[in-house]
Amino acid sequence: MSFAGNLKTVSLPDMFQLIFSSKMTGNLTVSKEKAKRQIFFRNGMLIYAMSTDEQDLFGNILLKKGRISREELNKVLVGQKGGKKIGAILVEKNLFTREEVIDCLKIQIEEIVYGLFGWKDGEFEFHQGQTPPEDAIQTEINPMNIIMEGTRRIDEWEELKKVLPSDSTPVELVRDPIIKSGELKLSKNEIVVMAIIGSGKKISTILEESFLDRFLTSKALANLLRDGLITTLKEVVEEKSAEHEQKALAELLAQIYLGNLNYIFENLKEKLGGKGDKIIQETFQTNKSYYPNLNSNFITDTGEINFDLFLEMYKKLPQEARIWKIVSSFNSLLNDYLNTVQKSLGSKVYKRLLSEVRINIQNIINRNRQLSVKYGLEEEFSRILRDREK
Repeated sequence: MSFAGNLKTVSLPDMFQLIFSSKMTGNLTVSKEKAKRQIFFRNGMLIYAMSTDEQDLFGNILLKKGRISREELNKVLVGQKGGKKIGAILVEKNLFTREEVIDCLKIQIEEIVYGLFGWKDGEFEFHQGQTPPEDAIQTEINPMNIIMEGTRRIDEWEELKKVLPSDSTPVELVRDPIIKSGELKLSKNEIVVMAIIGSGKKISTILEESFLDRFLTSKALANLLRDGLITTLKEVVEEKSAEHEQKALAELLAQIYLGNLNYIFENLKEKLGGKGDKIIQETFQTNKSYYPNLNSNFITDTGEINFDLFLEMYKKLPQEARIWKIVSSFNSLLNDYLNTVQKSLGSKVYKRLLSEVRINIQNIINRNRQLSVKYGLEEEFSRILRDREK
């Protein structure tokens, strides 16, 4: 049985109860404007979830929980291919056990679902029989427990809103707080949030850096404000650090170009063996005049890309022309290697590879939507891939 409607008329708890009691299997998709969340069930039990919100992405949750470093995550993302799920890659690379991924997956599912309890409006559809992506690691959670906790959070949120200022408000620790009861008892979450605040931060930054979810972090902040242990400061309007943005842009471009080039190289080496290494080098050396910004050692003798040289090259380029030069050089490089694949491996492999490159690029852009839109990257890459199909 499939069904659809709006959250104004049918509540999320009612839908979960129906799915659970009927032991349904399928995908519940809930959308509001550009936001979309997908909840997968098997025999009424929650098994997987997906979200377009960057904060809900599996890699970002691992970062917030301190389970992986930014450097480790970037290496995984660069090597991601064919839309393969991060959890599966982490297990393949022996960075996580399957059990550790499942534990983190449960946290991700809970945060995605709890976020939906705050939606008062939104279109929903339940697709009977639809299952998660083939390589997705799955778990099993009783949705009735989620309903109980989600309902409790809705009630508490209303009280928290009365205490908390806007996310852009800075807060700092009170140096000599007045303890009214004579004895101070702090919860573990409150201690964590106080440590994050340090010498003072905006609430939005605290929410971003906390490994607790938004609700638990906000609750700790509200308690600390009520107890007079932290105080608000005058809001300061400041633009995002240009240095931080450039660093994020470098990582984004590295994921797009280096990840897909490595994927192409792996296919050439897998299909052609030692001859693949030679073809990779010959393609680069023959056409390197078309990408003058790339060092002649950018691609090693064994057909590997030098990531450090990429970052070094990126930093040396004038900032006002950086994007154009990078995109121009790497588009030519990517185009040449796609031509090499078509010539060396045939049209069938080429079409499959082109399709997977497109999926890889779109997944990376979706994870970095704001930055991609600002610099017009999505439109640029869509144009390149359309040209390849002509």
